[in-house]
Amino acid sequence: MLILTLALFTFGMVLYQNIHQKISQDTDDILRSRAKGIVESIDTYWEAESMDIAEGDAKVHFTKEDNINFIRIAKRWVGEKISDPNLINIIVRIFDAHGNPITSSRNIPTEHLNAHIFNDVRKGSDHFENDYLDVNDKPSTFRVFTTPVMENKRLAYIVQVASPFAQLHAILRNLSLSLLFLLPLTVILTSLSGVFLVQLTLRPVDEMIETIHQITAENLKLRLTIPGTKDEIESLARTFNQMIARLDEAFTSQRQFMEDISHELKTPLSVLKGELEVTLKRIRSTQEYETALQSSLEEVNHLGQIVENLLTLARFDAKTTTLIAKPLDLSLLIKDTVEAIQVLAIQKNITLQFNSAHTVDIVADKNQLKRLFLNILDNAIKYTPPGGKISVDLRQQKDSAGIEISDTGIGIPESELPHIFDRFYRVDKSRSSAGFGLGLSIAQSIAMAHGGKIEARPNIPQGTIFTITLPVNLEIRL
Repeated sequence: MLILTLALFTFGMVLYQNIHQKISQDTDDILRSRAKGIVESIDTYWEAESMDIAEGDAKVHFTKEDNINFIRIAKRWVGEKISDPNLINIIVRIFDAHGNPITSSRNIPTEHLNAHIFNDVRKGSDHFENDYLDVNDKPSTFRVFTTPVMENKRLAYIVQVASPFAQLHAILRNLSLSLLFLLPLTVILTSLSGVFLVQLTLRPVDEMIETIHQITAENLKLRLTIPGTKDEIESLARTFNQMIARLDEAFTSQRQFMEDISHELKTPLSVLKGELEVTLKRIRSTQEYETALQSSLEEVNHLGQIVENLLTLARFDAKTTTLIAKPLDLSLLIKDTVEAIQVLAIQKNITLQFNSAHTVDIVADKNQLKRLFLNILDNAIKYTPPGGKISVDLRQQKDSAGIEISDTGIGIPESELPHIFDRFYRVDKSRSSAGFGLGLSIAQSIAMAHGGKIEARPNIPQGTIFTITLPVNLEIRL
């Protein structure tokens, strides 16, 4: 409202000034035109009179300056032209070359031409000014134009025309009243309309705010009603619902993560506690104490491994893990990794083989990639029954290297594949011996940090195939 008021006030002032200036300029132009017409008309009268007087005597020469015949002609002209439609609102006054009044079209007190005006016109200059004239004993403000009439480079007489300011004042007064009435009315009506439109427009926002106040960490399933206004508010509601959905997913994942951590930590802690309690119930031999301590150490290592894996994932999430990238032969790295884990495969009578006929040079962090392959191979060995087979194939692509690890294990249902890289996710949730549930998550984080990815698909007729794609030139994406 304040901005609108200031804008309309400025507009009104500019409009008033422009109209005032335009009318004043038009008035000056009219007065100048009327004065020119009067001079031409009087000169016509004078020439006709001069011809009659000088008829028969070519040597006679007449001048208008201080000529009684010119004074008579000027008075006659004023008497005849006083009712001219072009001069109805115009006062005509004629002065001689000394500034003395000759005649006037209205009843104006006889007085000498003002000295400052006379000084200008005597030099041949026109003169405009605003002046009070006493017409019929009623003083009024007039716009006055005075022009000299020169003859042989001498001042012959002076013509003065005046137009009352009453009409101009009436126009400006009506304009002022109109602006004073219309501008506040416009502000009020516009403001009321604006308030109505704002309330109408923001009504969905109020409803959204009311719904938002009801959303809590325990009530993230609640969603905003989409207003259907096809504007920014609808877009805002959809965006907010998407944000709430992401928050709901994050909270759900966090709760599940905490439950899984509790479950993973509870089992080794319970075992450790049970073994210590049993050991302390009576005095035991040195060998029994050593056996109990060895079992406790295994559980502590188990806990340490869980914590270490969690810290690793936390570093990847916080983007604080620094990759030590160096050129390496990926084929040789995978060969060494397969040989290192071969002992686990032999223990389960699983055939583990690596197929690669050529070297593949890449730039990567050797230790991190080795951990990636170990996690996936360990997972494959864990879920492949005795007598099964695990194959590792390496192939060179255009700008990347592809590693395919396939097994003949129990397989993963296709509906579960999108979730197997989630932390602590188990396909068989009833089995607590399935591992930490962090190995595949760590492997995926390592691949992504190298600018690569890991995908899983069923291995027909049985098992799972993991496809690892790594760029040849490392683009760190921590």
